[in-house]
Amino acid sequence: MPGTLIKQIREQKKITQEEVARHIGMSQNAYSKIENNVTQLTINHIKLISKALEVSPLELLRDDFEIHRPLSLHAQSITKDVLTMNMKALLEKLEQNPVERHELYPILMYELQAADNILSHVG
Repeated sequence: MPGTLIKQIREQKKITQEEVARHIGMSQNAYSKIENNVTQLTINHIKLISKALEVSPLELLRDDFEIHRPLSLHAQSITKDVLTMNMKALLEKLEQNPVERHELYPILMYELQAADNILSHVG
């Protein structure tokens, strides 16, 4: 579970929950819920926690990180055409973005590799 990995990294670095929580702008109790896998991680959580622990966001994503589907997603309505349209929209956003390198781009690459793996097994 991702919270368990975050806790391990934090403890290895001898940083308290209070220190991480203060650094990322939340209460120690709320941060504890992340480490105990009660709170679902967002990309923003990963970004903030990686800075607080001074590790790459990818370090927090290794192995068993789960991406939870958005609540608004209705699996029955997703077709190949819908996927293609959304991928084109994402490509347009990327092409319009002036930032050449960003610390979150590796997370996008991770997701693209996961999507490639899924598509390799469809059909």
